[in-house]
Amino acid sequence: MTIINRKRSLVFSLWFAKHLDLQLNPLIKRAMVCLIVSTGMAQSGWAQPYPANPIRIVAPFGVGGGGDTSLRILGQQLTLELGQPVIIDNRPGANGIIGAQEVLRSPADGYTLFYGSTTTLAANTSLMKTLPYDPLKDFAPITRVGLLPFVLVVTPALPVHSVRELIAYAKAHPGKLSYASANATGQVAGSTFAQMAGIDMLNVPYKTNAAGLTDVMNGTISVMFADVPSALVQVEAGRMRALGVTTAQRSAILPQLPSIAESGLPGYEVVAWTAMCVRASTNPAIVKQLNAAIIKALDNPELRAKFAKIGIDVALSSPIELSTFIRTEKGKWATLIHAAGIQPE
Repeated sequence: MTIINRKRSLVFSLWFAKHLDLQLNPLIKRAMVCLIVSTGMAQSGWAQPYPANPIRIVAPFGVGGGGDTSLRILGQQLTLELGQPVIIDNRPGANGIIGAQEVLRSPADGYTLFYGSTTTLAANTSLMKTLPYDPLKDFAPITRVGLLPFVLVVTPALPVHSVRELIAYAKAHPGKLSYASANATGQVAGSTFAQMAGIDMLNVPYKTNAAGLTDVMNGTISVMFADVPSALVQVEAGRMRALGVTTAQRSAILPQLPSIAESGLPGYEVVAWTAMCVRASTNPAIVKQLNAAIIKALDNPELRAKFAKIGIDVALSSPIELSTFIRTEKGKWATLIHAAGIQPE
């Protein structure tokens, strides 16, 4: 409520009190005057400081995956920082569009947040023919949350132990290698690798990462760019071999494994990421407060350790930095998706 509206409310209360029937019992009249004036003053008071209610974070993916797990870990810590319950609302489907639209239908009051990602905030503009939202215009960025590197793994039957050896083998055996992909990110990772290395690899699409990994383990498929947690379990069991990570430098969660860029393919980098946003018209002061709270929550050593176990490098930013990052990523993924030959749906 504005200062002008508060003044008007108080003036009306006083006017109404003044014009009470003078024949009323003085005690009753005095009580009514006090009630009216106090009510007017209460209505004209300042709003409660943010946050005064539970906060909902919309997750554009299902329950149980890495994104859901990381968000629930963050939500628990954020509850302590904000002093209000943080509720995770899973709204999967349509490449994250269902979740994004749910946020945009909610009030821009800072009580509904969106856990965005590479797909929803960058790649979707090139993956979809029509997108019912604009990542830059419809959302106000709060902070980046984490980076999700992928691991280049090969079947144990393949006689290679490094990225350089893999590239040399592919050149010596044209058309023999294949790579599994269960989503656009996996396809882009493999296609970009093949193009930059100047080799030929056949993309074999799968409905799930697990199915793709199974065929890499049994030798049906040669290569896969897989998420860290699921890949490492199989690597440690000796069922497949890890050659490198897709980040530009070594990942903090896998310091022993070289990056693909440093081990044979300079300039290679394909990394997924997550970020927190609200509706674009949300009060900037609330955005600033949320930024500080989320960064403080993510600075917790125990939280970072939990993130590392599920393959996420914590990566923070200011709202302005995230806005610039999303703009850059949109252009980058548009180029990668086009080069990979992925047609918009």
